[in-house]
Amino acid sequence: MVGRDLTKHSQLPLRVARAASETLSETTGEPALGRLIPRRACPSTPLLLELRPEPRYTHAPMVVPVTSATQKRVLVATCFSHCMTHLYMLVFPSLVAPLRSELGLSLGDALKLTFLGYLLYGLGALPAGMISDRWSARGMLVVCLSLSGGGALLAGASRGPLMITIALAIMGLGASIYHPTGMALISRSFKARRGWALGMNGIWGNVGLAGAPFLTGILTALFGWRWAYLLLGSIGLVGAGYVLTLPLMCDDTPSERVSVKRVVAPATPSAAGHRRYFLVLCVAMTLGGLAYRSTSLVMPSYFEFKASFLAPLSEATVGLAGNGGVKTAAATTMTSLVYLAGIAGQMLGGRLADRRDLRLSYLFFHLATIVPLLLMVRLVEVPLFLAAIVYVIFSLGMQPIENSLVAKLSPEKWRSTAYGLKFILTFGVGSLSVGMASVVSDALGLHMVFAVVAAMEVLLVATALGLWLVSRTALPRLVNG
Repeated sequence: MVGRDLTKHSQLPLRVARAASETLSETTGEPALGRLIPRRACPSTPLLLELRPEPRYTHAPMVVPVTSATQKRVLVATCFSHCMTHLYMLVFPSLVAPLRSELGLSLGDALKLTFLGYLLYGLGALPAGMISDRWSARGMLVVCLSLSGGGALLAGASRGPLMITIALAIMGLGASIYHPTGMALISRSFKARRGWALGMNGIWGNVGLAGAPFLTGILTALFGWRWAYLLLGSIGLVGAGYVLTLPLMCDDTPSERVSVKRVVAPATPSAAGHRRYFLVLCVAMTLGGLAYRSTSLVMPSYFEFKASFLAPLSEATVGLAGNGGVKTAAATTMTSLVYLAGIAGQMLGGRLADRRDLRLSYLFFHLATIVPLLLMVRLVEVPLFLAAIVYVIFSLGMQPIENSLVAKLSPEKWRSTAYGLKFILTFGVGSLSVGMASVVSDALGLHMVFAVVAAMEVLLVATALGLWLVSRTALPRLVNG
């Protein structure tokens, strides 16, 4: 009877054999080295199970596919979070003057209030990425908005320097979570249009960069500086509640892996080779972080000294004539307009990231920054402003390409950690640009900072060229999708 049943239901022993083989491998903790195969000694005898050796197998996660509706919600959540992150980190520079007045601090002491916050903003990216890989990118995004929003509310309620310092540190720690988490969430949710999605995300980051001075100024003028933090903190907490509604399948974390399947490992370039390419990319990203932080640090002051063509409009608009604030307001406005122009670069970079080789696009964008940087050393007024726009278009436009390279050259299970390493290099190591810009401006003049940054970009272009040369044999074409 047993022999007839097994013969009639021929798929049953196959399933039993497969299950038995998998149980053996899971018991030993090693990949399966063989499989139990049904075999008959002769046609009249029952089926027997024989262990036959097979090639080594690996485990590959089967993840629930992401729908277009889910992609839209992920993009809305990450774009909102990116914008809020930059708003939180750029509110303070616009509040230095009122804080000095209320707390009776010198300029140096007022700036020290945010040192710990900016330090944690850079250093927190790598551990945030590692936790995100082991737990949940969606969950970490909720933590990001909750910590940042809570820190902002605490800052708005602060009554002394120590409390403000603690509040800004909490904000910086929360904001450090976004980039490794948000970038990984986008790269996992978008495959074919990853460059476009990263470009859109970058655009909203630019909105935060450009909008922080305006929004902070308006709220401070109407209600006082505390309300800038109170309003932004409340918005962040509401956003955290929205992220909680994202469906689970948008997040490729261990808890969302619905099944495990044994597949033969595909023939791809070695992991060691990818690590080498990623290390070269890390050198390029470090140089890029130093260059970008240097220019963003000195650009408002440089506009104040070299470009006054918006001063009459600023005087008529804000009524600061006679107290030295007209040039500052004009320089801040020009800086905001320059960053808004960077949106065009993000759109261009996102499109090219989906259509062209990522390494060559990365090389081209950085190459295009060198000439405008050199021109900014000599130009003044409107030509200086236009050269700055060209520089920022390419400087910010390369970000979707760079983020796509990180996604392509890092294992998916360590994607958040890879982005965390990127942002600790660009934000953490990039913070050294403060000392570099100070030394160069004191010794050679503020204009020479742009010459030094141009030299950094030359080194970066050489590094990007090296990345293409060492990887083109193993990876003839490196594109999104």
